[in-house]
Amino acid sequence: MGKRIRKTDSTRQPKKKRRGAGPLEKADRWESRILLYLEAEDPKLLDKEAQKVYRKIDGTGAKIQGPVPLPVTRLPESQTTLDTDRVHRRLFRILFPTEKTVSLLEKLALSGSVKTSISVEEIPTEGNP
Repeated sequence: MGKRIRKTDSTRQPKKKRRGAGPLEKADRWESRILLYLEAEDPKLLDKEAQKVYRKIDGTGAKIQGPVPLPVTRLPESQTTLDTDRVHRRLFRILFPTEKTVSLLEKLALSGSVKTSISVEEIPTEGNP
């Protein structure tokens, strides 16, 4: 068997790695963090909806962390140990959201059995304590 000789082409450009939508201008970013909570009794449905939300938010150029599974809680009115009486939750942390991200969250349409709640945390800047 013969040896393979690897040809090197000095004119060939290295491939660029694609990571997100690229850097944003400081004016396009918010100086806050958005926390998005999803709740549902069915964990499979919740994971499916969480995937949809992740893809949509990632497409806006915001940095996103999640979905983070949170501890399962029981419905307050149930005293039984049935699996259907549990509430499953997922958390998304949206860092440096853009205007596109905020408008997307306002129009977010999910399945009827998935509940959402949104909270905004201010990120302290160097000038403000």
